[in-house]
Amino acid sequence: MAMSDELEVRFRELQSSLEALPVVSEPPKSTLRILGSARSEQKWNTFLAYFLDPTQPHGFGVDFLKCFLDTAQREAGIPLEYYHRDLELVKVDTEVTSPADNRLDIVIRVPGRWFVCIESKVDATEGEKQTYRYVTDAHLGAEEKADYPPDGHHYVFLSKKHTPDSNAPRFADLYWRHVVEAFDDELRSSHGTYPERSVSQLREFLSTIIQVSNMEDDNYTTIQKEKVRLLSTYRDEIDDLLGAAESLRQRSIEEWPELFQNQLDNELWTDEWHTRPDAGKYGCIFKDGWYLDDDGLETTRYYSETQGNTGFRLHFVHLIRKEESFSRGELTFLLRSPTRVELRNEFYRLYNSERWQKQLKPVLDENEITNKGQKKNYTEKVYNVDQAGLPESYFATLATAFEEHLPLAAIVDKIVAEAVENVREK
Repeated sequence: MAMSDELEVRFRELQSSLEALPVVSEPPKSTLRILGSARSEQKWNTFLAYFLDPTQPHGFGVDFLKCFLDTAQREAGIPLEYYHRDLELVKVDTEVTSPADNRLDIVIRVPGRWFVCIESKVDATEGEKQTYRYVTDAHLGAEEKADYPPDGHHYVFLSKKHTPDSNAPRFADLYWRHVVEAFDDELRSSHGTYPERSVSQLREFLSTIIQVSNMEDDNYTTIQKEKVRLLSTYRDEIDDLLGAAESLRQRSIEEWPELFQNQLDNELWTDEWHTRPDAGKYGCIFKDGWYLDDDGLETTRYYSETQGNTGFRLHFVHLIRKEESFSRGELTFLLRSPTRVELRNEFYRLYNSERWQKQLKPVLDENEITNKGQKKNYTEKVYNVDQAGLPESYFATLATAFEEHLPLAAIVDKIVAEAVENVREK
């Protein structure tokens, strides 16, 4: 079997695999992801403490505090014994700092009876003797631990599963998945008794924990992982095809002026139009009067004569230098002026003036050309290229782009002429 036949069979297999995958949209971002804080321990502690604190206006009362404490007893084995009336006196605080400068993430306590110190981790591991320092510290914030009975001291290390547990033996290890499962069960059994807004906030927080802790994948993530697996399976074949596209692009770079003009109708390419003699990778197309020399702003065709403090260049450019032009089948066509001189400043001012914008708008709108109006890039349009016909299809598309931009060029001629006159009069 020929190599091309083998590739075709492989890509039929890939196409069948991709078609078998359901179309799924990326789920909305959680609030923490929008804020760039999806992995912030401080933000997680703030959320958790809020839902645990019965004095907060979430409408959960003591339910999730009790749920958390029961989960810590069951899953982490903390020997905490509490009475329901204790929960009416409980205090929940974050970032509780002792005189020894030990800062506890969350502290749940009934003053004088018992406390639970929580050290939570999202991605980081335990700091230098961190849990040992917390246990041996004589203070709980400003309070002395001696004010609590010895059997009322409890410590919980809350982290992702499959990450290092706490170092200090007094700390009991609890995983975020335990919290998620327990809270989720509590929500399911609530039968709509909790405020809808609070339920949405808690579910969003639990969703963030699930995603960051890699507990399970949503449909979108599952499909993306399957696509990445397919990418790995067919990587050699894909690289081979991309390599072929890149090879065609490289061979076309030096010859693009001829390949382009071969696709044009003869009446479109007149003597006033030029490509850079050093065509290379830049893909520049310009008109008489768009390249002006550094001596007296006289028309030139040569890039080297436009360099200096006054020389000016304006051209259409197609970004053949970008690999995406062939590998993705894209042709980007721009009106660009790269020279940073007074004439460009004047051209920029005139181009964006209300008078010239009124003339430009209908021409640009008719051909769906984006009006960027920047000092370097003035217009832009991206064309799709038929990859099956490369390289000829690229230059056929370039011919189409050139023809569509001719009405714009006629207006640009007038703006350039006015800008040159204004600069010479200064």
